[in-house]
Amino acid sequence: MKDLSVKELKNIKGGFSLTSTAIKYVGDLIEILILAGRKLGSSLRRIGSGDICPLE
Repeated sequence: MKDLSVKELKNIKGGFSLTSTAIKYVGDLIEILILAGRKLGSSLRRIGSGDICPLE
């Protein structure tokens, strides 16, 4: 195996790394989007059926 010089080491480009932190954040994002969709759907259903609480 050949030893690399400092100049060659600086030219090495890294690849894509999928860490557990990135996977967790993607999962959290999906959970937030699902929750927002449920809230929006529930609100639209309540508005459509006229079953909303009065503001006063």
